[in-house]
Amino acid sequence: MRTTVLVDLYGTLVEPNWAELLRGRTALAERAGLAAPAAHHAWEMTHAARMRGTYGLLADDLRAIFSQASDGRRSAISARLLSQLAHEERENWGRGVRLYPDAMPALSLLRSSGLRLAIVTNASAEAASVVDALGLRHLVDDVFASCEAGLLKPHLLSVALRSLGVEASEATLVDDDPAQLEAAARLGFRTILVQRFAAGTSTATTSRHYAVSDLRQLADELVRAEPARRR
Repeated sequence: MRTTVLVDLYGTLVEPNWAELLRGRTALAERAGLAAPAAHHAWEMTHAARMRGTYGLLADDLRAIFSQASDGRRSAISARLLSQLAHEERENWGRGVRLYPDAMPALSLLRSSGLRLAIVTNASAEAASVVDALGLRHLVDDVFASCEAGLLKPHLLSVALRSLGVEASEATLVDDDPAQLEAAARLGFRTILVQRFAAGTSTATTSRHYAVSDLRQLADELVRAEPARRR
């Protein structure tokens, strides 16, 4: 069986520009007739629920945010306006999130080398939408987002394994969060830590995890290891 590589999204493949994202959200709040500070606070307060997809689709998330921001004192926003605002929020994230320069080359190399790839991310609906907006979906076999599965990592990793039909021992997790890698290692994953701003050499071994500062080095490592694993 081909080695399966599960790749985190934020901090690993993409980086958010929060100043840009917050400007977009301020514009959404104004369109909804709400004060920006109250709306931004509601975004924060609903974050955990939105990451698990508690409310439903993005329009439902916005309904919950705007309801909390107004303490239920304003009249309900129409479904049509919510749909328009959801579209604007997706566009906001498409503009406000950028690919790291090494992301596309690394995924393309891994894909062309026959490795199975999946993105596994803790993300709300708008954050997960960048997978399509940035053209990442066609480079992987599947995408597992917490807002769609109703579970966060590390539990989301087990969902991905079951869906892909592989064991943890046949999979590698690539992530910038050491806590997630520790949890994955306990499940039996091979783990690779992304340290984009690490000092010193670009590739190193930590106490528990192989570490890289550039995903192209990760791709080279996995591609070299695959023929040996198959023997």
